[in-house]
Amino acid sequence: MGCEGEVIVEMTPTEAVSMIEKAWQENKRLRQENATLTAERDEARRMICRLHFTSAELQHDFAKAKGWDCFKQEDGK
Repeated sequence: MGCEGEVIVEMTPTEAVSMIEKAWQENKRLRQENATLTAERDEARRMICRLHFTSAELQHDFAKAKGWDCFKQEDGK
């Protein structure tokens, strides 16, 4: 007895494992893509800070005021 509108699909264990493996690989790919995009975004934000200010302290203050954490890797935080 399932929920109304529930779709029940019968599949073999092999098919289920295959679907899980595909979902796992897609999740892995998306995590890698997210990490790449985050790194590119942070680099762009650092470039903006460096174009506006020559002082590292002012660059970091500007980023912090914007709510950016783009210097976290450089700061080790």
